[in-house]
Amino acid sequence: MDETHDNVVIPVIGEELHADAVPVETGGVRITKHVKGHEEILEQELRKGRVEIKRIKTDRVVDGPQPVRRVGNKLIIPVVSEVLHVEKRWVVTEEIHLTQIEERETVREKVMVNREEAQIERLDKEGNAVSTGVEPQADDQNVPARLKREGLLERRTSSETKDEPSARRKVLSGSKSILKNRPHH
Repeated sequence: MDETHDNVVIPVIGEELHADAVPVETGGVRITKHVKGHEEILEQELRKGRVEIKRIKTDRVVDGPQPVRRVGNKLIIPVVSEVLHVEKRWVVTEEIHLTQIEERETVREKVMVNREEAQIERLDKEGNAVSTGVEPQADDQNVPARLKREGLLERRTSSETKDEPSARRKVLSGSKSILKNRPHH
């Protein structure tokens, strides 16, 4: 007896679900910076040097040309000449004394110092401003200790900031150090 088995293959079908996120613009942020200048008094001590010159008649007999010598802050330059006598001798006819004098003077001058202020606005998806009240936060971990020591990083108490206009409060606390590293034009 001949048995033939016919194998029937039945596929099993399953559906899979994949969820994708599509970015949708819901708003944005606009930052506007303004540079405002103000005058500060710069005081610096300057040094001036000058030389006082005296010609002193000496007529002192010497062996030959004399070297230049220094006595304190005075430089002495001998001037010699040969004088005929019964014998030939060197005579210092004069000395030139140069005295270096240093003077100090304090100069005060008004200089223009610039500071940037940033205004931050949150925008909706149409580009309209919806809020402007983003306040700066000081990150003490990233501020160099040198700025704190030199008083370039100012920390204000809450009572001080209540009385100031909101535009003043938006000034970044590290703005003075940024200006130090700006190239001069």
